[in-house]
Amino acid sequence: MSGRIFVVDDDPAMIEAVAAVLSLDGFDVDGASDGATALRAVLNDPPALLVLDVSMPGLTGWELCEIVRRQPITRDLPILFLTGRGEVRDRITAMQVGGTDHLTKPFRAEELRARVRALTASGPGKGES
Repeated sequence: MSGRIFVVDDDPAMIEAVAAVLSLDGFDVDGASDGATALRAVLNDPPALLVLDVSMPGLTGWELCEIVRRQPITRDLPILFLTGRGEVRDRITAMQVGGTDHLTKPFRAEELRARVRALTASGPGKGES
């Protein structure tokens, strides 16, 4: 895996905000505004981490997570849900569908950076051989 993060959110401004924060740690950030586009991109070139919103047109983040988990190439991919849905039942659902972590919007930059570093073994390139 590389130091590339893939963000899926139907709000382009959110993808840009996440990219701005994560670039501080040297991550390259790609994104998509819908689940179908994201699925093709992630299966073609798996990132170090997938960041998913829940509420999107077409595939929801939960549905996308379940599909990603069923694919051998992405089965172990860390998945961080970054969503406005922060109720306990939403956090539980995120874990039940295969999410690795959950963070609620609006996010704090320091917390997002810390969680991403933890989920990607401390930063870009750490998982490469």
